[in-house]
Amino acid sequence: MTAPEPAPTEWPVNNFDLLRLLAALQVALVHMIAHLKPPGPGFAIFDHGLRLFPGVPVFFLISGFLISKSFEQSVSLGEYLRNRLLRIFPALWVCLVVSVGVVLAGGVGAIALTATRDWLIFWADQMMALELYQPAFLDSFGAGYLNSSLWTIPVELEFYLLLPVIYSVLGLRVCRRNGALLIVLAVSLAIRLACADGAPLYRTGISNLVLPTIAPHLWMFLAGVLAQRNWRAIRPWLAGQFHWWILGYILVRAIVVRFHVGLGTLEINPLLFVLLAGVVLSFAMSARALSDRMLRHNDLSYGTYIYHMPVVNLMVRLGAAGSAWSVLLALAVSLAAAALSWRIVEMPFLAQKHRSLRTAVADPGSPRCR
Repeated sequence: MTAPEPAPTEWPVNNFDLLRLLAALQVALVHMIAHLKPPGPGFAIFDHGLRLFPGVPVFFLISGFLISKSFEQSVSLGEYLRNRLLRIFPALWVCLVVSVGVVLAGGVGAIALTATRDWLIFWADQMMALELYQPAFLDSFGAGYLNSSLWTIPVELEFYLLLPVIYSVLGLRVCRRNGALLIVLAVSLAIRLACADGAPLYRTGISNLVLPTIAPHLWMFLAGVLAQRNWRAIRPWLAGQFHWWILGYILVRAIVVRFHVGLGTLEINPLLFVLLAGVVLSFAMSARALSDRMLRHNDLSYGTYIYHMPVVNLMVRLGAAGSAWSVLLALAVSLAAAALSWRIVEMPFLAQKHRSLRTAVADPGSPRCR
């Protein structure tokens, strides 16, 4: 194993922007293929390949890794929360306005006849990123939901709010406490496994209430937190070792599939998630200038994620599905919307953050117990 690079420059220079974009593209392309239904075996094979690397678990892992670092570097809880709100809500609110325009462009005239109360509830629900209310006038629009991908946004917000509580209750500011974090992680994982097909919470129907919450997803976020807080210890096994991790992941994935273990975006096997985490973190810290060279500090991941389903819904509504060109057009329009969102909305608001991980100081290592 070659000697690792010194750690201080890792936080400003890494491949996380590129990783997030790849995860967003995975989610977007899976949805586009599912709803636009392009013909031919090529897309079926491509879809199968995409599902080898589920995007949502990657998002949750990266969030735990980066957001915990951001929280530790924040000078106050107010600064931390302000930075999180600036990242999520301005672009989300603009997307809501655009999405309503998409509904109107799709010819859903019933929106004008919707009761004022229903409209106000829907608007408030979307503005607060609750994703709890589905108005009847959208039941027949496209895939049947304005923007189904946004279910992860309230989960992410719950991560952001719960993280300071976890740090306070477990005393993570003054002690590493890997054991305590692992216990919380294990409880979340147990809840997720209990919601799987045929498991107790699934059989009783309780899983429908649990799955939209933070409980069954927290373990993936905490895996990122643990990795970040123990980065100095695990770094030699990850930085510059992407080729070994991707090879191991593909081999183990083939074995797991052979024995029909439940997989997928929400039901990723825990062993596979550990290996996927290794793939993600090793890629982030291998050839670390790759993301900046390709993207030039433009982060299109959030815009791609929040805009692709309104685009797909409009195309389905207008009868533009059913061809390979429909997928390519949806992808092109989604990336164009993401680029506009980044330049016009996200960049100006993110510039108001008091500090970011691109200016983070050298990692001092996780604190030792006092």
